[in-house]
Amino acid sequence: MAREARKRSISVDGRLTVIAGCMFAGKTIRLIEHLEAARAAGRRVVACKHRLDARYHPDRLVTHDGREFPAIAVADCAELAARADAAEVVGVDEAQFFGRELPAVCQTLLAVGKTVIVAGIDHDMWGQPFPPLPQLKALADKVEQKYAPCAVCGQPAELHQRMVPVVDGNLVGGPREFQPRCRTHFSPPPLPPPVYE
Repeated sequence: MAREARKRSISVDGRLTVIAGCMFAGKTIRLIEHLEAARAAGRRVVACKHRLDARYHPDRLVTHDGREFPAIAVADCAELAARADAAEVVGVDEAQFFGRELPAVCQTLLAVGKTVIVAGIDHDMWGQPFPPLPQLKALADKVEQKYAPCAVCGQPAELHQRMVPVVDGNLVGGPREFQPRCRTHFSPPPLPPPVYE
């Protein structure tokens, strides 16, 4: 009995993996690979995406080349935490849409022993660090930094170039709106960059 009580009192911390990079770098593909492996190992898995990201499918993670994984679209970090409650492994795509509250939610999930895998863009379209990715990287047990070939020269790209004007403030887009770019061939849009607090 004492041994069981001692086991229960020991804190079992989870592990955080962050998959970061520019658009088209294969972040969602890598997230799906992690989630498929966990599910194949018999672990309870949930994938979440932000409702803002409805580019390809409202309730699936979908890569630019068409790979898919079932997901739950959530409105904010509070709903993400609630949906993650019954899972052992939690996948979060497009972390940049969740804002600065996401690292605290990840810490809460880790403290109860969950494995958390987060994918997101680490620079905005002005080339600035894109919260909450820098904060998530600082918390991570493992960071997988991904690159795409620059659309101009083919060298590893860490940024993405907006190719069409922004309409109605909508910055979400895909291959028509953005290209991966290395720093040499990147130029930010003329719009004033946001200030992240």
